[in-house]
Amino acid sequence: MQVFINYRREDTEAYARLLRDRLAPAYGPENVFLDVVNLTPGLQWLEQIKDRSASSGVCLVLIGPRWLASMTERAQARFDRPADDIVKREIEFALSRGSSVQVIPVLVGGAQMPGGDGLPRSIRTLTSLHAVEVRHTHFDEDVERLMQTLAEIGHRYEVAANEAVDPEPVGAADVDGVAMGAARPAPARRPRSGMFSEATAPAPDERHFETVVSYLTDQEGVVPVLGLDVNADPPAQAPQFGAELLPTAEGLAADLAERFGLEFDPLDLAKVAQHVYLTCGSPDLHRSLKRLLPIEAEPSAVHRFLAAFPGRLDELGMERRYQMIVTTNYDVALERAFDQANEPYDLVVYMASGTDRGRFVHFPFDGDPEPINVPNHYGKLPIDEDGEVQRSLIVKIHGAVDGSSGGYRWKDNYVITEDQYIEYLSHSPVESLVPVQILDRLTGAHCLFLGYSMNDWNLRVFLKRIWQNAPIPAKSWAIEREPGTLENDFWRHSGGDLLAAPLADYVGELARHIKPEPVAPA
Repeated sequence: MQVFINYRREDTEAYARLLRDRLAPAYGPENVFLDVVNLTPGLQWLEQIKDRSASSGVCLVLIGPRWLASMTERAQARFDRPADDIVKREIEFALSRGSSVQVIPVLVGGAQMPGGDGLPRSIRTLTSLHAVEVRHTHFDEDVERLMQTLAEIGHRYEVAANEAVDPEPVGAADVDGVAMGAARPAPARRPRSGMFSEATAPAPDERHFETVVSYLTDQEGVVPVLGLDVNADPPAQAPQFGAELLPTAEGLAADLAERFGLEFDPLDLAKVAQHVYLTCGSPDLHRSLKRLLPIEAEPSAVHRFLAAFPGRLDELGMERRYQMIVTTNYDVALERAFDQANEPYDLVVYMASGTDRGRFVHFPFDGDPEPINVPNHYGKLPIDEDGEVQRSLIVKIHGAVDGSSGGYRWKDNYVITEDQYIEYLSHSPVESLVPVQILDRLTGAHCLFLGYSMNDWNLRVFLKRIWQNAPIPAKSWAIEREPGTLENDFWRHSGGDLLAAPLADYVGELARHIKPEPVAPA
C-alpha cells in the first residue's frame, strides 16, 4: 500500500518529515510519498502528485494550528498575487468522486478539526472524516496507533482485491440508498395499472422514459424543477440516528397551522404563512420554519438520483453530463445528497433578507461567494456559451433555511408568504431578477417538474415569471403521485405533459433506462 502525505510547509513540515521517517521502513521509502523527497526534478510537480495519488492507498492530511488560517490567507491573497494552492488541490483530488484514495485527517501540534463553514465546499467533506491525533508528547504512541489504522486499511484493500467480482449488469438504480449501478438484486417491479388506477393522468410508459433519458444524456440536457412534495416519498436510505424527515408542502402548512392554532381548508402554505406573519410577526414565523425544516434530514430518492447521475454516466463509460437543478424548496436535502455523493456543484441562492435582499448570490464550488448585482450581465455560472452545463448547478429561487457558505451567512431567508410572492412578482422585467445564464437555460430547455401540486403558489409564480404566462416551448413533463382534474387542466394550458407516478418509483425507472448505446457489430 502507498501513503501520500499532504501538508503545509509553514504549518506542519516538521511533522510531515517525522511521519515519513517512521512510515518508510514499514511500507518502503518508494511507497511513502512526500513532495520534497519523492518528486523528480524538472517535472511538473502537480502532475506527479496526481499520478502518485491515483495509485496511493491513503492520503494523510496533516492539520496544524495554522492550517485553516494559512488556507484563508492564500485565498484572500490570490487576487493580488495569483498563486495556486497546491495543498488544497491535492485534498480535492483525493476527495474527488472516483478516487481510490482513503483520506485520514491527522491533527498535529494541538490543532482542532476546523468547522465546515470556514472551508471551501470542495474540501468540506474532510470535516466529516474520522481524524487521528498525533501529539508531540505522545508521538511514538500516537504514530503506532496510526500505523495500526493503516495496516487495517491495507488489509481491507487486499481482501477487496482478492474477492473482486464483476458488478451486476447495468441498470440498478439509486432508489434505496445504494449508488446507482451498485451490485444488488434488481427491485421487484409493481404493475403500473394497479399502482396508478386512481390517477386521472396516464402513467409514464417506456417511450417516456426513453425520451427523458435521451435528453438527460444528451448535450441539450433536462432542467429538473423540484417542489416540496419530493419529500413525500420515504428517504432513499434508512435515516441515521437523530435524522428527521422533511415535510411536504401540505405537511409544512399543517404543522404551521397546528403550531399557531389555525384552521385552513384546504391547507395553503402561502396563506398559512401569511396569517402567521400578520398575527404573530416574522420572528415567530421564521423560528417555526427553522424547527420544521431540519438541517440533518435525509435526502429523498429524487435527491440521490440527481446527485448520482454524473458519476453514473462515468461508471457506464458514457460522456459526463451535468444538470442545472432549480428548486423552490428551502431545505438542504439536495445539497446534502451531492455532498454525500462527493459530486461538485455550484450553488445560487435568492436572498429574501440581508444586505443582498432581492438579489441572487453565487456560491462557486471552488471560489468566493459573489452577489449577482447585474443579473443580465453576469456570466460566471458553469454554463458555456452554447448553454451546456459544465458542472452541476443548484438554483434555490425562493431562499433557503438559515445557513452559510464560504463565510457568507444568511438568516430568515424565505419567500413563503403571499406578500413575499407578490413582491417577488413585482420585478419587471424578469431579466432584472434572474441571472441571464439561468434564464436562457430555462427558457430553452426541457423541464422535468417533480414534487409540485396545484396548491403550490411557488409553482404558479415560477411559471408566470419565467414564461410570461405563455406555454413552455420545449417538451416538458410534470410527475405527481395522485394528480387531480385541476392539475390536468393546468398542465395542459402550461404546455407540459402530466403523468402519475410515485417519485421514488419514477426516478428508479429513469435510472434503469440509463445505459450506453449498443455497439454495432463490425
